[in-house]
Amino acid sequence: MDKSQLLLEKMDLPRTKNFRFSVIMKNFSLISLIIIALYAVLFAVVSAWQMVLVCSICAILWLGILLINRYGLIQAAFLVGVVNSTVFALLTTWLLGWSSGFFFMALLIIPIIYHNSYWSQFVKGTLAFTILAVILGLFILSWQQGSYWPMEEQFLKILAMINVVITVVVLAITGHYFETSAADAEKALIQANKKLAGLATTDPVTNLVNRRIILSRIEQEKNRMERGSKPFTLIMVDVDDFKQINDEYGHSGGDYVLVNLAEAISVTLRKQDEVARWGGDEFLIMLPETDVEGGAIVAEKIRTRIIETPFTYRELDIPVTITLGVGACEPGTGVGSCIRKADQALYAGKQAGKNRVGILQDR
Repeated sequence: MDKSQLLLEKMDLPRTKNFRFSVIMKNFSLISLIIIALYAVLFAVVSAWQMVLVCSICAILWLGILLINRYGLIQAAFLVGVVNSTVFALLTTWLLGWSSGFFFMALLIIPIIYHNSYWSQFVKGTLAFTILAVILGLFILSWQQGSYWPMEEQFLKILAMINVVITVVVLAITGHYFETSAADAEKALIQANKKLAGLATTDPVTNLVNRRIILSRIEQEKNRMERGSKPFTLIMVDVDDFKQINDEYGHSGGDYVLVNLAEAISVTLRKQDEVARWGGDEFLIMLPETDVEGGAIVAEKIRTRIIETPFTYRELDIPVTITLGVGACEPGTGVGSCIRKADQALYAGKQAGKNRVGILQDR
């Protein structure tokens, strides 16, 4: 697995459309199961046992749909749910008559159809049109024949009222969920984009800006200097014997040192100064409008602060010192040359014994 995949796994990325559709199917199945169970109780009260049987079969199917969806077979759950919901609504409409209002329940599945991210708009439209066509056919059929299982007119009116209320409530809940789901997905996507932008510009260990950003800002400062501003100074920082720290305290101990070192450097600098993790155990500092003497003073302050800062990791004191190289960037000098000056000054400091500030004066 590459680094980008690891980073993406660590990030709280927005839920996919398929995941949200799975949640919708689960909630819709649960609501449908509850509604069908209540209808079974209602029909049992009026001793309409044939309708209790129909409701019981439908309820069992909704339980199966919930289990299928739970095991990740979202499309299978969706197909069975569409068939179950549509057949129940149309069958009960045919058995009890158009005035029972059960055809309304077939309309509830249409918004779910259009939220299915797997299917094309043509397939969704065809399925929705088919459901509406069958409902229309039942309506026309109701002109010519009555209900298959006749029931009292007053009870049918109660059923129609209940179905209208259920349809309105479920559609309102579904619409609200779609709206909030889209809004949440948009917010999550914005947050994910911000995190991705952060990953592209910051070092994940120290949270400092990375090499690419510091190079860009050095280039900006160089252009500003060329337009008449004062020269600026770069400081290259390297942790002394960092490999030994990693070997003795582990890479987590090394990361602890880098994080605390970054914090100690940051609090020493001015607001206009910039520090970045250059790579490994190296840091690069840019001091705008600062000559090499001023840079040396800042470098010494940082070195002293590090000596005075305790690095205690898991109740163990880690001895940490740093070597710094200071090089000024003068007009007419390229960014690469400026960085090389600081790097050469750092090398000179290392050669002189470490834990010191090396300075490279312009010849």
